[in-house]
Amino acid sequence: MRMLDGAHCLLRQRIKPSLARGADSRHVVHADMPEALRVRVNDELMLDAGVCETVSGPGGQERIIHSPATTLFHQVLAYLRDKPDPPKVSSGSMVGREGVAAAALALRWGSYLAVLLDREKPLWLEVDSPGTSRISDGEMACINIETSAALADWIDVYRADRTRRDYERLVNRAVAYLPMPKKTSRLKFTKVGVLAEPGVASQLVEAFRASRASQLERVRADVERHPSRVLSNALVNTAWRNGPVEDIHAGVFRGYPLEVRRMTPAEERSLMAFASERLAEGMDVCLRFDMERPPRGWVDQVLPYGLAEMMLITPSRWTLTEVSREVRQPV
Repeated sequence: MRMLDGAHCLLRQRIKPSLARGADSRHVVHADMPEALRVRVNDELMLDAGVCETVSGPGGQERIIHSPATTLFHQVLAYLRDKPDPPKVSSGSMVGREGVAAAALALRWGSYLAVLLDREKPLWLEVDSPGTSRISDGEMACINIETSAALADWIDVYRADRTRRDYERLVNRAVAYLPMPKKTSRLKFTKVGVLAEPGVASQLVEAFRASRASQLERVRADVERHPSRVLSNALVNTAWRNGPVEDIHAGVFRGYPLEVRRMTPAEERSLMAFASERLAEGMDVCLRFDMERPPRGWVDQVLPYGLAEMMLITPSRWTLTEVSREVRQPV
């Protein structure tokens, strides 16, 4: 199995120069074997992003991208654990750095989005066409799942460190060593933060108890089994899925090539700024839960985030157990 830098997976195709800005003969490759995907983060870290292959499907040839054995998030987290503390902490507030760190670890580098934003690939010409979809439904589902699973694990890292010293060191390392458009973010207050208020949470729960008792019990059972994942699903839904990425996801199908970068640097800045701000609020919610007096239990704190679908916070039918999902799409 060959390893191709920049996550190039050509799948028995010849890359056509017309696909990308700046494409040249170096990108003309024939592939007749499954290809391993790699994405470079920096001079030290190359991520294993899985394997892609073609198979015969009912509608013709399909591309399948298989997830890596170790999730992208855990590859990045292991790298950060081995790094020294940076000599200087980036400017800005702690919560601002937390937002950037969460977006970098869980979304930008810790999910399949890293493949689509690979900086070593030429830019797809279709980025200039506002009517073209540049993320498939399958790719979006994969990013949602991987980001939410990663964020749930990151929340658990935060909660397990009672002194917050090791967590803060990881945040500072993430900001220092993982490339991101900005090294800090604003703390933007939204309905996500309002749900952390005990009074608001109680009102929502009581409203469900009065009119949707069976749904309340189903959600409570889910929260009891997967509290961090219920919270992370809500945070990813608001920080990613319901953000500016929708303009990139929507549109007409014109293929989803892997040999080109499908978003511009300006779009990456917009996506990461939006996600960082809202994930800063998400981590601030975790802090507020810790500071709560008298404290509610973790399940009671998270429960409203499984009931807020009408507020466009709780996503509909998102998995609570998957950590990744293979991507299938036409060649």
